[in-house]
Amino acid sequence: MIALLYAATALALLLLADRYIGSISRGAALVLLLLPLLFTGRAVFTGGVYAPVELPYEVLPLSDYRQEMRVGPPRNPMLTDIAFIMIPWREAVRRAVGEREWPHLNRFELCGDPLAAAMQPAVYSPFTWIALLLPTAVSFTYTASMAFFLAALGAFLFARELGRTETASLIAAAIFMFSAPLALQILWPLGFAWSQTPLLFVGMRRAVMVPSVRSGVLLMVVFALQIVAGHPETLLHSVMAASLYGLFLLRTWRGAVAVVGAGVVALLLTTVALLPFFEVAPHAGEHLVRSEIYARAPLKVAPGMVKAAALTDLFPFLRVRFAALPLPRAEAGSIALALALMAIARVRSRETWFFAGLLVFAFLAGIDAWPVAQLLHRLPLFDVTINDRLVSLVPFCLAVLAAFAVDAGGWRWTAIGLLALLAGAAVWLGAPLDRIRLIAELVPLAALPFVRGRLLLGLILAQRVVADGALVPTHRPQAAYPPIALFAPLKNVPEPFRVVASGATLVPDIATMYGLEDVRGATAMTFAPLAETFPLWPTADLTRPMLSMMNVRYAVQGTWEPIPPGWREVTVDHQSRLIENGRVQPRAFVPRNVRDGGNVLEEMKGETDFLERAWINPHPPLRGTFSRTREKDNLAPLPRERERVALREAKGRVRDVPNGPGVVGVVRDGSGLLMTAVMDAAGYVVISQTAWPGWRAYVDGRRVRTLRANHAFLAVYVPAGRHQIRLRYLPQSFVAGRTISVAVALLLLVSGFRRQVV
Repeated sequence: MIALLYAATALALLLLADRYIGSISRGAALVLLLLPLLFTGRAVFTGGVYAPVELPYEVLPLSDYRQEMRVGPPRNPMLTDIAFIMIPWREAVRRAVGEREWPHLNRFELCGDPLAAAMQPAVYSPFTWIALLLPTAVSFTYTASMAFFLAALGAFLFARELGRTETASLIAAAIFMFSAPLALQILWPLGFAWSQTPLLFVGMRRAVMVPSVRSGVLLMVVFALQIVAGHPETLLHSVMAASLYGLFLLRTWRGAVAVVGAGVVALLLTTVALLPFFEVAPHAGEHLVRSEIYARAPLKVAPGMVKAAALTDLFPFLRVRFAALPLPRAEAGSIALALALMAIARVRSRETWFFAGLLVFAFLAGIDAWPVAQLLHRLPLFDVTINDRLVSLVPFCLAVLAAFAVDAGGWRWTAIGLLALLAGAAVWLGAPLDRIRLIAELVPLAALPFVRGRLLLGLILAQRVVADGALVPTHRPQAAYPPIALFAPLKNVPEPFRVVASGATLVPDIATMYGLEDVRGATAMTFAPLAETFPLWPTADLTRPMLSMMNVRYAVQGTWEPIPPGWREVTVDHQSRLIENGRVQPRAFVPRNVRDGGNVLEEMKGETDFLERAWINPHPPLRGTFSRTREKDNLAPLPRERERVALREAKGRVRDVPNGPGVVGVVRDGSGLLMTAVMDAAGYVVISQTAWPGWRAYVDGRRVRTLRANHAFLAVYVPAGRHQIRLRYLPQSFVAGRTISVAVALLLLVSGFRRQVV
């Protein structure tokens, strides 16, 4: 199934490229189709998983199954995010779609977290939707194969745009697609976005050089694909680089109009993805850190970092000396470097000078060198981004320059000189050295003066496979998040609940793979008020009252750990124990008393029972144009007497005000909730869902205001009597964005149809 999906998608793209961009011979098309399989072929043809799914076996409960599932030790710890974050995110998307709802919310982490609006799950990418046809972990084999293919296709087409031969263009494709940044980051949205960057350059060149509706549509499509790839930071970096190239080529105003028009249409077409992101981002703790701290302070570079980054990018076999440093990777192999140096020295053209300059700029930004990194950090938008990731442009520049060198020939002395430099550096710097990478750098480079054409392509491929072909492991599909007996008792629990784990057990987000909602999480955006409550519920202490308030009913611990007071054992599996919280509060409840005002976080620290007391903000707590407009104009107003709940006393102290009483029954409705409230008196219902913008509450079918409770959660005011409450996550920004995107898509289809008819 993986091979079929990959072949169908890649062949469709090849046919489209051949028809609308440039002619591709059958031989070149076959090579482009097969190239990604050098890295992913084993997984593609065996139905395996091209992802580090062995990493979760490092902790309970999966560590109990290591021997049974024949899983070895970790192969690349740098890929932790893939196993613990990226794969669970896609599983959350799959489960939402399986429940016939749009994947707006990830209900499996942090009491409800944005999914589509977080961008990185790439919900709007067509390649994500195709991948959903496969089991979640297996689908990453398809994702990696397509990312490699897009990188190869884009680099090939761009080299052809520059007038290079097919052989030279295929060599450029091989250099870029298997460069270290892509090989390492291929399963991240960051890697997927960079893989599409050469296509962005193709579209930019066409739009500027031959401005027309056709070239504008090409650039618009690539812009849109880059937006929905799921990494706004790389979107900024790649569009900046492509825009510099467009300015370099610009000769007439029509070219500028074509580029601007394509960009505007792409933005309108992807409004459904962008507006929710812009709405939720200001509420994220990460955004506050980037905008209020990182952007306002001078760029800080650790001592020795620039030197270490430069050395390891130029001499990859030294990387073992700096394994503890989070260094970017810029290398594409010594052959690519030799060819690029030769092109810079001997091929005199405006294009080679531009890409040589872009290479130097990206390299200096990638190692945080002065003054490039510091100047970038002062620019709007770039001041909140991690700009050393621009280093991924280096292999692309090397690939383009190498294509010029292949057609020009005469790289013998450049290769010999670089070989001498690398060998001398290895001897002079001495051990420790990465021997495999040293061999991969030196041996093929020594053979470079004696090969041409297709043999050169084979030599480059051999070098890259030896150097980076094993960065991502391949596993049997059975090894990916197998069934765990520990969770069997949870399948028949009807009411919503959450789980947690103490210590190094059940890493956050892994619960998603088993359909369990974990109160913890690793996410692209953390609701800032929720993050402020983290000190109130350290998961090492399962007796914390706030865990009960957050609907934490079950926990996983090691069998050697004592069962905390108030908890009981449910079942034991190997060395893992599942325990149940006897004090858990339902997902929605009616507190006996409420407060408004005061130092909420400070007062919550001393609370021992959140059923006894809750802190309610009776005013709309959610910022943002969409939320504010809807609440002001369309929602039922709060009763006047409840807006004065818990007024401060004369001395400034806060008093409790009786609430309710009432009882609430709760069932899950997709990512939302259906509740039946029986209220003896009017009062507030507290709901332990994180109060992101976008929640909608309905009492007996009428929309009412959502308030903030206990600093980071939701509350709804309910009159006396029996009432049906529905809670749904549907951001107004999505509704508005969907309308704009659909309208623009229909206009494009109609205009395209009319052009075909005419």
